[in-house]
Amino acid sequence: MSLAVTDTYLSELISDLSVAFRMFSIEAVKLRALLARTEDPGSPESYDELRRQSIAEVQAFEEYLNRKEEILAYLKVESRLAKSQTA
Repeated sequence: MSLAVTDTYLSELISDLSVAFRMFSIEAVKLRALLARTEDPGSPESYDELRRQSIAEVQAFEEYLNRKEEILAYLKVESRLAKSQTA
């Protein structure tokens, strides 16, 4: 893999991480707003809405973590490749 291709791929991974974090942030803000305006958190409607939003937030966070792990794995492989090429 050439350096230019590596840089492009890493840039794409970082961009994906940024998008995933932005989506998580949006979902967290939505959940916080929903919690703030919920008058009766014990009602079935409120519970369902809070549950849906909480699930959306968790899914967005999991996506962020997956992108982060993908970057770390990629950097680990690249580090090994660089070490083997210099040896």
